[in-house]
Amino acid sequence: MSTISKVYECSVDENICQGDVFRNVKYRYIDYEDNEKVEMIEFTFPLAIIISQACDVLSMGEMIMNSKGKATKFMPSILMTPIYECSMAKNAKHLDEAFEYLNICKDDNEKTLFTGKDLDVVRKDWHYRYHSFKAMKGENVVLDDSIIDFKHYFSVPASYLVENRQNRVFRVDDLFAEQITLKFATYLSRVAIP
Repeated sequence: MSTISKVYECSVDENICQGDVFRNVKYRYIDYEDNEKVEMIEFTFPLAIIISQACDVLSMGEMIMNSKGKATKFMPSILMTPIYECSMAKNAKHLDEAFEYLNICKDDNEKTLFTGKDLDVVRKDWHYRYHSFKAMKGENVVLDDSIIDFKHYFSVPASYLVENRQNRVFRVDDLFAEQITLKFATYLSRVAIP
């Protein structure tokens, strides 16, 4: 059985932190650039969680809010990873927008991330690439049957998160936020075999 993460609300005035879950996170990147034009691509993730370390995130938030701080604490980007509905991820529906743009995986048969036994492994939170995510605030389930795919991480400017603090849905309790970040670090440091 996967871990059920404890979450709680945080006020708009609180600093951003590791484990904060935001809605409608815009991710932009430069796809093409030459002397005449720049082509930007933008995705909006319905939900995403901060996986950068708490001390780094808090320092940057304070630097931005106070317009001062130590140069050695400067970190321009915060790491995040999207949170997907498990049912959509099973058949790679969570990536339709990217597949459409990138012209890959046109064959629907190739767009299955995991099947029967794999899905059981994911839901038990035993898979190294995925984190099965269920969140409860007190006795209430606020997020169920979701996954984090550690292959899909991205960065946003710290200033973007500070400016969009009102889009914070909840904060994952420190213990569970650290569990997610450690699992991500383990995935990222794996010995990759093609």
